[in-house]
Amino acid sequence: MTMATLGTLLDALRPDVVQLATGDAQLAVAGVELLDAGALEPVAPQCLLLALGLNLSSPRAVRQALRLASETGGALAVKCASGLPADVAEQARTAGTTVVAVNPDIPWSRLYGLVSTLLATQPATGEPASGPAGGDLFSLANSVAAICGGAVAIMDTNQTIVAYSNLPGQPIDETRRVGILSRQVPDHALPHHLTDELWRSDSVKLIRRDGYDPRLAVVIRAGDTALGSLWATFPDEDAITDSEAVLATAAKLAALHLLTIRRHLDADQESRNAALQTALRHPGHADRALPLPASLLCLAETANPDHRPDHRTDHRPDHRAGLLRALGLLELDARSLGHEPTVSLVKDRMYVLLEAAPRGSVTVATLATHFHQRATRLLHTNLLIVRSEPVEDPDGLRQARDDLDRAISHLRDTGARPGSYAARDLHAEIVQQRLFDAVRGDPMLRTGFGGVIDAYDVRHGTAYRATLLSYLRNFGDVRAAGAELTLHENTVRKRIRRAQELFGVALDNPTHRLLLELELGAVTPGATCGDDAPV
Repeated sequence: MTMATLGTLLDALRPDVVQLATGDAQLAVAGVELLDAGALEPVAPQCLLLALGLNLSSPRAVRQALRLASETGGALAVKCASGLPADVAEQARTAGTTVVAVNPDIPWSRLYGLVSTLLATQPATGEPASGPAGGDLFSLANSVAAICGGAVAIMDTNQTIVAYSNLPGQPIDETRRVGILSRQVPDHALPHHLTDELWRSDSVKLIRRDGYDPRLAVVIRAGDTALGSLWATFPDEDAITDSEAVLATAAKLAALHLLTIRRHLDADQESRNAALQTALRHPGHADRALPLPASLLCLAETANPDHRPDHRTDHRPDHRAGLLRALGLLELDARSLGHEPTVSLVKDRMYVLLEAAPRGSVTVATLATHFHQRATRLLHTNLLIVRSEPVEDPDGLRQARDDLDRAISHLRDTGARPGSYAARDLHAEIVQQRLFDAVRGDPMLRTGFGGVIDAYDVRHGTAYRATLLSYLRNFGDVRAAGAELTLHENTVRKRIRRAQELFGVALDNPTHRLLLELELGAVTPGATCGDDAPV
């Protein structure tokens, strides 16, 4: 990635996207990075730092972000609806930090992609200005074909052929013929089209296939994000000349066009997001079709601060802010791996709809695992991700959401570690959560012991509920219960005996044990079920 002045980048972007708030427009920018305002870490020098989740009303948080930008010679990008607050602007001037204001409606992922591509397409020092003309993608394909002598095709990450050259006398084989007719990479060519050697590389690669014409290929990128690929077909390897530089330059220009196409799709994205929100809350009332069959994902942060990757136990979790920080990265990862995510944020949970098997994409399970690893490493999140089986119709989305919500509740209640989970592997736990809800909602399903025990704990500062519940869940194994509660097994034995004396619970009766476990599990600590507890 080459370097540009901040002013050059701002001129290339619309004023309704980003504006200079304070500082030096001539500041040199060499890169763009996502900055997790909740866990600031060293970053590369001279970067535009996108401050995800930065609370502008917190002087301490603002001061830390400004200092990091200043120390690295970079600029700070913050979201603000009506201009940079005066106190923040004063802090920035005092710190000598350049700050740009970003429209809150613009996803961080879009700004990241735009800046990455603008930097990637800046000519390096000494680089000749001549090269393929811009125009639309078809003009670009024809220009490249005229220079290198091959037949050119440009694909997006969904393996859709978005443009191709149509000069006379071009080489054509069965793959190119079928691809142009269907506007998709043919199935028989996908294994070669999706080879790791190509998609993990930034350079032009020679692709050979028995019985087909040789090809040069290069991935089209915006920074680290793959947007598509550019291919040139030749009649034989002898016809391949020194075309690598031409194809590499063309890939940079194609990135600008593909990002423009993606921006036009943003309105469709917002419409799909609204349809998902409606389908999750009001089944059967979505005003447009959703990409079904699809898997629904639920993302939520764990309830345990000890699971934060940076082990900052003094951190007070803001679950919604954490999800907002993760949203931009999720969109980037999903699109680069062949998926178009549909997103709905409800309270402290984010729901993501991913088409079950779009062409040329990784599986939903692979994407979920990949994203979780990246979010943990880059954003220091402690996310739980649960995915459903493919849903066939909008009415099934509400049921899928119910399953995912219960799975998340179970994982939080049991202190599960952050990770990616499948709802089918948690089916028994989901059924258990439904039983808990039934017990909470119907006094006739309660023996009354749960409320009495919880009320006693609240009044006396004891932990009989937690001890009994762990004892029952571990089938009376005091050693396992002690390990779960971090207590000596003798302490567990004493508590169990004392609980039997205090409350009269019959732990030698299997039916009583089952009902007690359900009732204790249904109780929210400190808020008893119904009116069973004594005053």
